[in-house]
Amino acid sequence: MIPAEHSPAFRALFDLYNRRYLLPRAFRRIDLYGSLDAGVERDRPILYIANHSSWWDGLLLFHLWRRSGEDRHYVMMDEEQLAKYRFFRKLGAYSVDKSGPGASRSSLRYTEGLLGQSSRVWLFPQGDIRHLESRPLALRRGAAHLLRRVPHAAVVPVTFYYTQGLHSKPEASLEIGRPLLEDWAASDREDVMALLQGKLQRQLDRHREREIAAVDDPASAPRPDRELLRTGLSVNEKFDRARGGRRAAH
Repeated sequence: MIPAEHSPAFRALFDLYNRRYLLPRAFRRIDLYGSLDAGVERDRPILYIANHSSWWDGLLLFHLWRRSGEDRHYVMMDEEQLAKYRFFRKLGAYSVDKSGPGASRSSLRYTEGLLGQSSRVWLFPQGDIRHLESRPLALRRGAAHLLRRVPHAAVVPVTFYYTQGLHSKPEASLEIGRPLLEDWAASDREDVMALLQGKLQRQLDRHREREIAAVDDPASAPRPDRELLRTGLSVNEKFDRARGGRRAAH
């Protein structure tokens, strides 16, 4: 297992690269609905569970952490990928081996230790990248195992949605759901899994409907709680502005 190794200097440097180059080249804007730690006491551990449909998910997560002022978040990452891109360790990533039954035990113990220190830990419980519209959301059992071991942890569902609408570059949005505060030790593992899957899938479906409505009728779209990133004009907006300028000149 490859542990996380936070590096404040590297995080600051990578944040600059991420928000000034990587994300602006890929997205027109990134919006946030909800608040990262709303409704959870400061000393309570939080397990964030999120859908996983894009390579960009991790970089959006890091951008969110930096904009929220929270520097001690951790995220579980595939061991093969982290071995290739070890610099992600310095951003808070640690590995999980998904090669076979029992291979993930050391990662689960490591995660349990982080939660025991009241850390903020992120899981993509689908295990692998799945299509954004794939249903039902099939979650692996690791989250339920952890909650039975750390029953005072709060669970916060997070959904990512990517939209290609009226502009040349896509837009991304994140929604932070209400925390789940349950007596996890008193619940059967299968019941925990059903609860987590249902909450995450219903939130993702609502998130999707809002983003569809925003494309169909932009004037009535709800405003995000926070704009995490807004880049310059997209190609079509630049063209429209230039064409408008030429018309005004005539």
